[in-house]
Amino acid sequence: MSGWVDVGPASVLASEGRLVARVGGREIGVLCDADGSVWAVRNRCPHHGAPLALGSLRRRVAGAPGRYETSDQRALRCPWHGWEFDPGTGACLDDPAMRVAVYPARIADSRVLVRT
Repeated sequence: MSGWVDVGPASVLASEGRLVARVGGREIGVLCDADGSVWAVRNRCPHHGAPLALGSLRRRVAGAPGRYETSDQRALRCPWHGWEFDPGTGACLDDPAMRVAVYPARIADSRVLVRT
């Protein structure tokens, strides 16, 4: 399956901040950022299989113990163990050996669309 797939109403994404759908045998989580950006990722953390769509999408926090800084980089934080992923590329921000699949996503005609 390839092309744009309708995964649900934009109203659910707006009210819940997330939407989960099964597309082509894969569970995909779609998240809406505070600025209205829409991100779609495979809903499975490569670390231990947590549902990533239950995680938080926020600014990246980095630094050493006792000295933390936020950056403008967005991070999808896994709800189980805190692993952080770039929602645009899928790259793990702490371990380059890990990544999550990402998919283009958009809202059109009040529907959430994901390209697979």
